[in-house]
Amino acid sequence: MGYDKILDKMVFSFSRLHQFEECPYAFYLKKIEGEDLDEGNYYSDIGGYVHEINEMIFKGELSIDDAADYFMEHYEENISYPARQTTVEKKYCQALEYFAEFDMEKLQDYEVLGVEMKVHFKIGKYSMIGYIDLLLRHKETGEILLVDHKSAGKFFGKNGQPLKSQADNLAAYSKQMYLYSKAVYDLYGKYPDKIVWNHFFDKNISVIEFNQEDYEAALNWALETIEKIYQEEEFPAKKSYMLCHVLCGFRNSCLYASEEDEEE
Repeated sequence: MGYDKILDKMVFSFSRLHQFEECPYAFYLKKIEGEDLDEGNYYSDIGGYVHEINEMIFKGELSIDDAADYFMEHYEENISYPARQTTVEKKYCQALEYFAEFDMEKLQDYEVLGVEMKVHFKIGKYSMIGYIDLLLRHKETGEILLVDHKSAGKFFGKNGQPLKSQADNLAAYSKQMYLYSKAVYDLYGKYPDKIVWNHFFDKNISVIEFNQEDYEAALNWALETIEKIYQEEEFPAKKSYMLCHVLCGFRNSCLYASEEDEEE
């Protein structure tokens, strides 16, 4: 295939595989053409900013008592992209409430193994990279929690069943965490006992027990997706309103996004 030489040098990640699934053309622009223009958006700005403060807290660089003040003081220098005023006000208030209600005592029985932990691992013959937001181990039982901070809403309802509105996010981010579980096993000789998502805007958590079948399915998904990338020749665009108009880093430069506007 025409792109084998480029792909053979590539280190894959969940985000790169997920981008290919969402829009092969965006993957092509970013990873094959090496296009530097990759715009952010308000949601990535605010989510990334809260991620950064979480990282500082768990590294001991910022007291939780000072987190809300820090968020307000440095807000403008970290948020570049606009959004609807109602959305901005809502997310701003949600972030402040999250930091104000953050309870570190719930984690006092756990030691921190890693924060924004860069991991290298292999799936089959392919090199992978990832960044684990937070890895915790219980001081007495040795239970390992693999934690991911998420701006997305909670995945499960009060009855414990997955929410239909979050089905796609749950499916995608479960794959991400199971891929990271491979790195955890390589480092510590055991898989995480639980996978935890910290939905900071919702002030809620979603938890699943590690499942070997789902783990193996995630590894197979990664291998199959990489093989699809190697076999792909055209890298067609997949058009959707939210992706093409709000989330995609190429939304203002992509020919196909312009075509979608003409079709509407």
